[in-house]
Amino acid sequence: MITDFQVESLGVESPSSFTGYGLGPSSKFAHCCYGIGDTESEALDDCLEMMAQASDSDIDDETAARIRAAYGPADDKKSAAEYLGVEEEEDESGEGVYFHVGIKWNEG
Repeated sequence: MITDFQVESLGVESPSSFTGYGLGPSSKFAHCCYGIGDTESEALDDCLEMMAQASDSDIDDETAARIRAAYGPADDKKSAAEYLGVEEEEDESGEGVYFHVGIKWNEG
């Protein structure tokens, strides 16, 4: 069972320039993961899928709803490129850009 969590937007970046997401030595959380997507909503969905794969607990509909409510409305229309105000789905290095969403949690 997921006892507590923290879900957050990690911005829009290319995968190679993404600095990562993890737990520091004094974190109150035991687990973390992140997801990416062309839209913010896709990134949140991917994050929930990664959480389900990494968790010892089932991520049921109620838990997913609590996480979505804590995150707030996730845009499912604007692409990462549109968010950055560029025409191409790439950054200056030629790589694709994506929304990133992270979650940290404890199980009990």
